[in-house]
Amino acid sequence: MRRLDFENLLIRKLGLAKPRFKIRKIGNQFAGSIISDTFKRKTDSVRQNMIWDALEDEFGTQAMKMAGTLLAYTNDEWDMDFPAKAG
Repeated sequence: MRRLDFENLLIRKLGLAKPRFKIRKIGNQFAGSIISDTFKRKTDSVRQNMIWDALEDEFGTQAMKMAGTLLAYTNDEWDMDFPAKAG
């Protein structure tokens, strides 16, 4: 599977709003960060469950072989060091 196909799968399965990805393929696994305001007001554990539920729904037991560490952030969390300038 290509990285773009993996990202599109996450967009579709998670219903991600305006996502950004910092994902790379390491060996046979995808790892990295998923940035979307879809994750606002959700705890880290809920975010992880969303991701893994989507992957397991698509790939079943093979999900663990396809994905490594995937972390979820909102845009504000990701851009914390570079806040948007006012006005």
